[in-house]
Formats: sequence, structure tokens, C-alpha cells
Amino acid sequence: MRPGEHKTLRGIGKRMGVHEDRIRRFISHSPWDHESVQESLTREIPDAFRSEDAILIVDDVDILKKGRHSVGVSRQYAGSVGKVDNCQVAVDLVMAVPGEARNADQVTWPLGMELYLPQRWLEDDSFAHLREEVELPDDIEFRTKLEIALDLLRRARAAAVPHACIGADAAYGDSHGFRAQLRDWNEPYVLGRKPSKVRIIPRDFPEDAGPRTESRTREEAIDETSIVSATTLAAEIDEWTDVEWSEGTKGPLSAAVARRWVAVVKQTNSGPELQEEGWLLLEKQGATLKTWICWGVEDWSLEEVVTYAHMRWPIEQFHRDAKQVLGLNHFEGRTWQGWNHHTTVVLLAHAYLSTQRAAHGAAAESLPPFSQVARTLIVEMATQTAQRQGLDRQKAEDVAEAFIRGYTDW
Repeated sequence: MRPGEHKTLRGIGKRMGVHEDRIRRFISHSPWDHESVQESLTREIPDAFRSEDAILIVDDVDILKKGRHSVGVSRQYAGSVGKVDNCQVAVDLVMAVPGEARNADQVTWPLGMELYLPQRWLEDDSFAHLREEVELPDDIEFRTKLEIALDLLRRARAAAVPHACIGADAAYGDSHGFRAQLRDWNEPYVLGRKPSKVRIIPRDFPEDAGPRTESRTREEAIDETSIVSATTLAAEIDEWTDVEWSEGTKGPLSAAVARRWVAVVKQTNSGPELQEEGWLLLEKQGATLKTWICWGVEDWSLEEVVTYAHMRWPIEQFHRDAKQVLGLNHFEGRTWQGWNHHTTVVLLAHAYLSTQRAAHGAAAESLPPFSQVARTLIVEMATQTAQRQGLDRQKAEDVAEAFIRGYTDW
């Protein structure tokens, strides 16, 4: 949490006055179980974050790398640069509780992060020497990002983490299998879909308004002429509603939206197959069309659906804070255990700062930015250090502030 551009093992050791080898042993070689520690984050959620209004958000985050010897590194899509690059990719899960008035007042709690290993890392003979170098356990099997996301959600469900729905972008929302598993769990979801990939049959909103079972939906005969794309459906909508879902830093956050009750169609080798029925949420900003499929939220108002569709951004903010404040992307160790230990400590540090940030809610009208909370704690640490040298509290605070301003970019 201390300021500094390079939060590597050497950089942390220098700032802490601890030899780098001790930090390295703790992160790369000590046998503590990172899975148990991450599970504790799922079980021991503070009251300030336990809310039936929360959303569980899955996503993946890339960590750019120059070399090719760190565990999981490969040329793969990196969202941070919007192209294929040399990087590690991890799948993570967070819980976010919407702010009552301002978008920035949401609170976020990390629930887990797992490294995605490309299939060739586990099965290609040419990677055998790398598997040995990074000390990859023999029992690790290939899992897709979608499978990792579902495993993280299973853990949250087993711990009875309270929430209203599941959220994700189109990388997950476009997967029929991912959505089918959520429906099997009876988990409501608001998932992004790529408009170009959405094929639907418009329906009349049913009187019972209840989720239809998979078997009941699939048994219906399909009139293929009734299948339309999301783009076509949007072009036929004459009335769009301006909905404001929160207050941003530059004013109200709003967009022109519409929703239609639809049956989603999946193309198979034997022809089109009906999937879930639910709300298709459409948002138009200029020439840009965005869509979400919303299942299990039949009784939600349009404003509620729009709010949760836009609640995916906290996980992107979580990624920025984890990198910029806590050094998620600074780890230079190469091993499987080292990577998992490093990311787990980052999750713990984020959880601690998030707890401190949420505590400000009782004493302030709005919550401070995550980075400001980190700065406040560091100033307090420096203040107490100065007090132990004999300065009174006010003088110690002045010295701490001057030190932070003069010797860091904070």
C-alpha cells in the first residue's frame, strides 16, 4: 500500500527495510495455501458489503509481460491495450453494492482471482520445460475462462454471498453454456451481448411473467422467419426512454434505452434452438447500439435493469486500483505459487482498503476514491512514526504531509 512506482519484491523490501530474500521466501516459497486465503474473503464479508442489492461481476484482467518464462504468459488478447499481446490473463470475481446517489459511492469487495493457463501451456510438449521452470503442479488441468468464472461463482454460492444478480460483459454473456449454467442454478443475470451475435424472437410479455424452463422453451416449434437480430429489432423501435441511473463525476449518467421481451435463439447443426426468455435491454448512443440479456428479473423496473446493466464498471475500477495502487502487475516472479501468492496478497490489501473506505460512509456524505484512502492511511502511518520521535500530533501531521508530497507522486 505504500507509494512507489515499482512494487516488485526488491522495491517492497527497500521501502519496508526488509531484505528482498525474506519477501521472496514469503511470496514465492512459503507453503501457505492461497486458495484457503481467498476462500476466507468469500466467507468473511464485512456487514458494510453484505447486501441483497449487490451484483456479482465476473471478468478477466491482463498483465502485460516482456518475457515468455512467467507462468501462463502467451500471446493472447489483452483488454488493456485492445489487441493480442504478450501477457498473463486472470479471471476474477467481485461483489459490488450500488451507491445510493453517486456512481462513485459503490463499494467493491474482491471474491477471488485465478490465472488462466492457455491449453498449450498444459498439453504441448514444447512447454514441458516451462512447466518445470514455473513449478506447475501436475494435477492442474486446462479450464476455459468461462469454466474458471463458474468455479468462482460456485464458491460464492457455497458461501451464500448475498446478491441480486450476476453481471458480465459479452465475452461471458455470449456463451450459451455459461448462461445455461446460471439458469440451472436459478441465478438472475444481466449479461452483455454483442448486438451482431444476438438472434431473438420477439414475444408478448407473458401474464405469469415467470422464467420458462429449458424444456418448455425448446419444445416449441420455431418459425424461422420470426427470428431477427438485435440490430433489426432496434431499428423498428420508435420510442426510446431516457433513463438516468446514477450521478457521475461530470453530471447525471443517462442514455436512451428500450427493452423487449424475447426468446433467445441458438444456432445449432440441426437448426435454430430456443434458449431462455427474458428482457432484451437495448441502449442507443448515437450510432452505437449496446444490448444485454436479462433473465430472472421479470418484475424489475426498466430503471432497475438499466442500473444493473451499468454496474459492471466496478470490476474495471477494481483492476485499475489493483494495478495502480497495489502493484498487481508489478510481480517479477515466474512461478505458479509465486503468482498466486502475490495476487492473493493484493486481494487482501484491496479488501482492507475497501473496508476502510466503506467506514467513511457513516461520517461523510460521499465515499472517497480508493487511492485517497490508501494515501490517508500512509499519512497516518508517517504521522505516528513522527510522533514516536517526540513531535506533537499537529507537527507530526505537518511533517508527514510534507514528506508524502515531496517524496512521492501522491
